Amino acid sequence: MELTYDVFNPASTAGRVLVVTPSLGGDATHQWTSVAEALEGQARVIFIDLPGQGHAAPWDDADEPTMQVLASGIADALRRVRADHGDLPMFFAGLSISGAIALHLAIEHPEDLSGVAVLCSAATVGEPDRWLERAAQVEESGTQQLVEETEKRWFTTNFRAQQRGAVDTIMEGLAASDDHSYAQLCRTLATHDVRAEMGDIRLPLLVLAGGRDSSTPIENVELVAETVPGAELHVLAEAAHQVTVASPGDVATLLLNFMQRAEQPYRKEQADD
Repeated sequence: MELTYDVFNPASTAGRVLVVTPSLGGDATHQWTSVAEALEGQARVIFIDLPGQGHAAPWDDADEPTMQVLASGIADALRRVRADHGDLPMFFAGLSISGAIALHLAIEHPEDLSGVAVLCSAATVGEPDRWLERAAQVEESGTQQLVEETEKRWFTTNFRAQQRGAVDTIMEGLAASDDHSYAQLCRTLATHDVRAEMGDIRLPLLVLAGGRDSSTPIENVELVAETVPGAELHVLAEAAHQVTVASPGDVATLLLNFMQRAEQPYRKEQADD
């Protein structure tokens, strides 16, 4: 799997790199730009879209739809980012399905990162049979049918009323997703269960949850924070699933504080050299 990436702030000389990826049916530019703007002088922000979403090519059926394959594709992209930007502290932040990817990166590819942030995700997400059912449903009828119900889960009633334009932009991304790619991503989520491996994670880990998020039960999020050694959990009380859209300033502040703490061992190592 070969994933391309876009640099949000190519002129930045910031001393750290933050790679961000979106939710299932999401566009990284739509979901992460407000956070990236708040971090513009603090990190070189890299957007990666998942297959068939945003600007990414559709899913290549030579790739098996598993979370391990998806995480490996992201890890390959991270190495290309490092080759282009040099040996800087690199962090990964993923929303929803991409938060699941973040956990797989921490377990399977820890050498590529200085820390990961898991946003509105957990060690398991939903039930495998339900993801397989959704995959079949989308293959038959497309993603447009999902928009109305998904909007209610992704945003609170107040946010939908007050920020109609932002909501419409996000939902247009879901409707525009490549149907087969979306279905394959659903099938990858059916393979996602890292509960047995979380205790082995040693990378710094930040967990962010929306207090109004009905898609990711808070007890599942808390399990990650309680199981991964040293993990920190923050709940954005008034946000639903799309925390990067509903509370971008809070997300940016929490990410920056996390990156500054997590990179201290890296800075000390560089000074010692």
